[in-house]
Amino acid sequence: MGLGKILIRLAASVALLFGIMWAIPQLAPPVPEPYEGVQVLPPVSPKPTGSTTSPPPLPPGFPSMNRPPPKIEVPAGQPQPIATKFGWTYEIPADWENQYDAFSEWTGEDGSTATYGALGLHGRFDCEGGEFQTSAITGMTGRRVGDLTVLAFQEVQKASMIFTNRDGSETPSVRISDPRYSEVDGEPAVRYSASVEDIPDTPDCPPPRATFDVVTTTGFATAEVAVFVVLADRDVEDALNDEDVDSLISTLRKSPVQ
Repeated sequence: MGLGKILIRLAASVALLFGIMWAIPQLAPPVPEPYEGVQVLPPVSPKPTGSTTSPPPLPPGFPSMNRPPPKIEVPAGQPQPIATKFGWTYEIPADWENQYDAFSEWTGEDGSTATYGALGLHGRFDCEGGEFQTSAITGMTGRRVGDLTVLAFQEVQKASMIFTNRDGSETPSVRISDPRYSEVDGEPAVRYSASVEDIPDTPDCPPPRATFDVVTTTGFATAEVAVFVVLADRDVEDALNDEDVDSLISTLRKSPVQ
């Protein structure tokens, strides 16, 4: 499955999977026509339907954001910061598409999902049937609680599902690196990288190969663990290289306290 095969779910589906993690501002304008395939969510219902269980409560006093922070406006030609609901901000280059209030989702045949919000999109192009495609995506999600290494490994394993063909009959070859331990803005961080090859041919214009980088660190709002991802087609026009991915990750920083 190509990077651009982005399945958008309505607020009720999001509530079913993630509670209110991906709610957006009620007055957000519709996404302009060129951004077909990545859409702004409607406001989440105050009483989500479809689930009878609630996620575990956050610790007392832990901040939680029901809506993403507003777009950070910068002069044209400047890197674009994207503030996320998890207390972290990262930057995308000036020529990327800033979809701070949208999310992307891939769904496996077994019902597993890979869902990320606060998106940066690079290399938009059209594919068969007018499908919206993009050659690189950055985004964030959160996890309620858990070991940084375990959660990063669980997330990077989703590379196989993301690039499996639509009916689940063909899967790519995936090589996952050893964990890399570091600090991000003074917080412990764990990074895994997956190299994806032998990607099945589909109508979604799959790349020859791809990489999927996952960084987990401390969450400061909405979830106790923040998960940052960079999903990148390789061996395509305007493809990111390893240095580009490293540079994107290096921009991660704690969001200013409001």
